[in-house]
Amino acid sequence: MGSYRVDATIGSGSMGEVFRGIDTGLNRRVAIKILSEKHRDSPELRARFVREGRAVAAISHPNVVQVFATGSFDERPYIAMELLDGTDLGTSIEKRGPLDSLTAAHAILDAAQGLAAASKAGLIHRDVKPSNLVRLADGRVKVTDFGLAKPMDPGAEPALTAMGVVVGTPDYIAPEQARGEAIDERVDIYALGGTLYFLLTGMPPFRTGKPAEDKYLKVVARHLRNPPPDAAVANPGCDRELAELARTMMSKKPADRPSYDELIARLTQILARLDPNAVPVLLAARERSRPNLIPPSGTAGGRSRPMTAPGPVEPAPAAYADAAASGLPRPLIPAWLVAVTLGCIALFAAGLVVYLRRPAAPAQGVGPTPAPAPTPSPGSGPGSSGAPGGPAAAGAPIPPGMLLVQKPDGKPWFYIDARPMSVASYREVFAAYDPAAKPDAPVTNVTYNEARSFATTRGGRLPTSEEWEAAASRTPGFIVTPNVSEWVDSPGDQKLIRRRDATAIRPDGRHPDVTFRTARDL
Repeated sequence: MGSYRVDATIGSGSMGEVFRGIDTGLNRRVAIKILSEKHRDSPELRARFVREGRAVAAISHPNVVQVFATGSFDERPYIAMELLDGTDLGTSIEKRGPLDSLTAAHAILDAAQGLAAASKAGLIHRDVKPSNLVRLADGRVKVTDFGLAKPMDPGAEPALTAMGVVVGTPDYIAPEQARGEAIDERVDIYALGGTLYFLLTGMPPFRTGKPAEDKYLKVVARHLRNPPPDAAVANPGCDRELAELARTMMSKKPADRPSYDELIARLTQILARLDPNAVPVLLAARERSRPNLIPPSGTAGGRSRPMTAPGPVEPAPAAYADAAASGLPRPLIPAWLVAVTLGCIALFAAGLVVYLRRPAAPAQGVGPTPAPAPTPSPGSGPGSSGAPGGPAAAGAPIPPGMLLVQKPDGKPWFYIDARPMSVASYREVFAAYDPAAKPDAPVTNVTYNEARSFATTRGGRLPTSEEWEAAASRTPGFIVTPNVSEWVDSPGDQKLIRRRDATAIRPDGRHPDVTFRTARDL
């Protein structure tokens, strides 16, 4: 097969066969996927197969299987790609049962970073499921099988699936995908949420375990109508925040699902809580995961991306046994560089502690350019807090940019941002936010879920409507931006916004006149 020597058959699927081989020129092991003989004369499937190779070749990311070359043999297209030393998560769960929360969170974080890279390259996977996520012997997870991938903006690319035709796996299919509607990358986020549920429970989200009740159309109907199940109910031992994240990812409305940036931030936070010792590894992995997008060349020798073939797992080397068991990625950098990096992190942490313990500066806001504090409202007096730097609970300094809100009896209650969140501060977590927005302006066009995720990532939360009103009515230094409302904590389906004069309901979406600020408990 050209410059490749085929050694053995790995497996076969609906579109092609996969073989283990050797690149005779470079003497490296490869997996070779070739279109099935029965599809030789199908122009649509030939085009889809070729597009799979081009799609994956457009991404260079450590969590996507790498494509080395494409070509043709026996008048059938083939893809030569990275041979993965691991097993897919579907097979792993079937053999060993559900994963623990830490390992599951690592696996989904890796997959989310790989899919985010595909999204940035303009691709929707459309078939995210456990069997298309391969966990390597060192614990890392790679996304594979882009056979159903679709460009978000196809341009001159011919449409290979007619409007209204459903593709994808029924166990993880998003409602809009099942209805044959226009889709975007959020169908992959839905499927990844279903995959997370599977990793935690050992069963797809809308299966009952009864063959008569789990036929194709009945499963799809549950995706369309039933609320997403709670993994913590099926497996009380799993992490509740991780189970709730899976439910949010499987929201019926695409707008209610987290973005990739939000998802990655929340998973990183959960992992830092479950395993504080993994924080340096998470930071290093986050840096390594930055995508390097490569223009698709369409040539056999072009640099490329992922494709994989599920195969049996070889035993992990002893040196990596602990990492594989915990789901942590194996370090890919020299030991001396790891030591230097950890030393820099420790030095930075020490400096941050010194910075946070310094005397608080007066009236420093988080948001727009500082403005004079407004005259205290009629309700202010001895029972209200001052601007940043004023008295705090138990003599502790008030966090920079925040105000201490007190109860009517003068007792400390909570901290709240003096100003709405600024664009510059928001970009510290979600770097891809509107590049045209002014850095010192209040951030807008942010969904309720994104605002809540940002607040949680920064160690806070959204204030309740009652807390917002208390701060606005009797806390000097509380800045309200004219003609702009703010998201407040809304546990139910209806999302609330707060203004100086009233509370209103808005659909959870992006609104140009809605911003937010964070609160923090004492």
